[in-house]
Amino acid sequence: MHLRIAQLVRVAAGAAIAAVQAIRRSVQRAPVWLLALVCAAVTTAAAWALVLPEPPPARWPQLRIGVLASAMPLQSSTRAYTEEGHEIVLARALGERLGAAPQFVPLAPEAFAGALATGQVDAVLVREPLAGAARAGTEALRTGYRSGTAAAMRADQPLRRWEDLRGKTVCVSRAHQGAQTLARRAGARLQLVDAPAQALVQVRTGACDAALHDEAQLQALFLRREWRKFSATLPAAAPAELLLLAPTARPQALQALQQAVAAEGRAPAWQERNTRWAANVAYEAYFDQIGPDCH
Repeated sequence: MHLRIAQLVRVAAGAAIAAVQAIRRSVQRAPVWLLALVCAAVTTAAAWALVLPEPPPARWPQLRIGVLASAMPLQSSTRAYTEEGHEIVLARALGERLGAAPQFVPLAPEAFAGALATGQVDAVLVREPLAGAARAGTEALRTGYRSGTAAAMRADQPLRRWEDLRGKTVCVSRAHQGAQTLARRAGARLQLVDAPAQALVQVRTGACDAALHDEAQLQALFLRREWRKFSATLPAAAPAELLLLAPTARPQALQALQQAVAAEGRAPAWQERNTRWAANVAYEAYFDQIGPDCH
């Protein structure tokens, strides 16, 4: 860096000396206003020569992503479960794009703005309308994922409207706050679980009348042959978009995040994520169902 600065100084000095010599040759016959203009140009050129090129966008050794506490990666001492939403999967995909391992930071919605402003996190992944808690000084990047909430029920289940869930037992994961709101609004008996597979297996065993999840994920699950008998559903409600909030005060980091989100937010990528989610959750629910019979 010091060598580069020295080279730039030599270039600027050479330009200034050459200009001064030219001025000496012509000073006797040039008007005063022209001399002033030439001197100003020489000064400007020398100043620009000392400006270092802007460095490339920073690459984080660790990409700090804020998420709701309920959306943090599931921790289990016995087995691994797939998370409810796509926050963790998308964050890891963005980390691969940016060459950084994501570190997840649990945040309450009221802490989004402060965490972004102080650099506690580089970005926040959250669904609308909670994203509105940190609009000031941030840009909301659209990830390409938007889905309403629907239900998984037995195919012979007579429930057809959300109002029909009144008094019924509905399984919902702790991470899906929108589904919890819908269940309470319908007057259902809410049963909270940690993982989506734990909710869906309760539908298969009859312990729950319905399990609530994203419609986009359930549609991928219902394509599987073993779930056709449990593919009754309800009209999708309360559609919400997954957004990445990033601070505008770091324009280079913001640009890098914009490019990464654009690359990962294409429709085929989301279709593949939903299909993978369905395959993983179907296996986990099957394992949970047959597990007690293996002892």
